[in-house]
Parts: sequence; C-alpha cells; structure tokens
Amino acid sequence: MRSAFTQDGFYPFEGPATIDLSLIPLSIRYKLDRAEIKLHLTQWQKISLDDRQRLLDTPCGTAAEITGYRALLLELIERYFSAPPTSHPLTTDEPWADSSRWPQVVIEQSEKQSTALPPVGRWQALSEMDRHALFVLGRSKHAHEEFIAAMTLFFKDA
Repeated sequence: MRSAFTQDGFYPFEGPATIDLSLIPLSIRYKLDRAEIKLHLTQWQKISLDDRQRLLDTPCGTAAEITGYRALLLELIERYFSAPPTSHPLTTDEPWADSSRWPQVVIEQSEKQSTALPPVGRWQALSEMDRHALFVLGRSKHAHEEFIAAMTLFFKDA
C-alpha cells in the first residue's frame, strides 16, 4: 500500500519549517518509531542539515532497512551527543499499527475539530505510514490544522 507522502518524503500539508528540516518530518517520526529510537526536537536540530537529509533519504521499510536505519541513527547519536540513545521499543499493540479500529487519540481529535470519521474500513485502507501520521497528528496538542489537512488528504472522497 502506497503512502500519501510526496516523492521528496514530506506530506503535502507539512509546512516550510518541516520541509527545510528544522522540524522533524512525519516520515522521519515513522522511521524513528520503526527503528525504536526516540529523538527529541532539540537533538534533531543539533544534527547537521546534511545528516538530517540523509535520515530523510535512507529507506526504512524492510527488516534489513530498519536494521541499517537504526545503525545510522546510533552512529549519528554517538557523533552528536554525549548521552546514549533513548530506546523506544514498539509494543505488539501500537495504535497506529492496529487497522481494526480507530485509535482513541484520532477519535478525540476528530471530535475536537468537529471532523467526522469515515467508516473504519477507510482507516484499514491507509498505509501503515499514513495511519502513523494521523495518529501522531491526533495526539499533538498543536497540529490541529495539519490534522484536518491530513484527514482531508487521506479521506477526500469520504
């Protein structure tokens, strides 16, 4: 299943601060979760722009790619920071990975934004990366416009 993000690794609704890599793009947030490493915004901003671009460009889909991405992250963390990486292990019940039901944060954010959720089958039809993006935006306290834009993009014909 293909994600809705553009060829350059960004969703169409991500703003200039994300596109210039000042903020962490949603595609990188997904890769960080897949690699089971937490990277804070302050850490992200200490990494050189070239290395941030490298993280954006490096694939992280297959098991081998995830292993390679994690190795790259560990290398960069060692180079830029004196502290070890923050492990962020995945559980077997990640809300964004469960396509059988809407995550509670997405339900709550939809209610706050007065946005109707389409049938759960539409959630199931999204790529895992798109479900992850919507989940991240749903739990954000300041990404309301992006949440609505993501809902529009993902469910424009709902």
